[in-house]
Amino acid sequence: HSPLYIVLHSHRVQGFECRHLWGERLWCFNITGDGCSHLSTLVQQNSNLTHLDLGLNHIGIVGLKFLCEAVKKLLCNLRSLWWWGCALSPFCCADLSSALRSNQNLMTLDPGQNSLGYNGVKMLCDALKHQRCPLKTLRLKIDESDAQVQKLLKDTKENNPQLTTESDCGNPKNNRPSSHDFIF
Repeated sequence: HSPLYIVLHSHRVQGFECRHLWGERLWCFNITGDGCSHLSTLVQQNSNLTHLDLGLNHIGIVGLKFLCEAVKKLLCNLRSLWWWGCALSPFCCADLSSALRSNQNLMTLDPGQNSLGYNGVKMLCDALKHQRCPLKTLRLKIDESDAQVQKLLKDTKENNPQLTTESDCGNPKNNRPSSHDFIF
């Protein structure tokens, strides 16, 4: 079995209350799209899981599809989802947008350091204009000189005043809680 399967299986077998898979546990853990099928099951079945950080894993389109389907489920209680540098493309944004419209718990989303392009950002912003979307923080790789994207983000903020958008310049670990703050 893969290291990811073993980590997830040990959480279930040993009876841990798996609330946070964060920091050193899954950051740059060599998780691919196929590994996300195991994570998807955990996200769907464990309503105690509230934070998931998959930064620097090459999950791509396949992995994002698995996880977005899980995020849409009623039992999904994720509050923070970090996909920093996960090889996501604009093609992923339709699934992500659909998940944002369905999920009532997600407060923070970080798809930073992924090349989502204008079309991808537009799909996300369209979902964020939806009144039922509770997201409060969105971190993106933003080209500050792109007037179209800046206008799109400004319009989204006007429709959703609770939303904060941040550019993901710098080290992403500086903007995350320490892994020591979480129980594994």
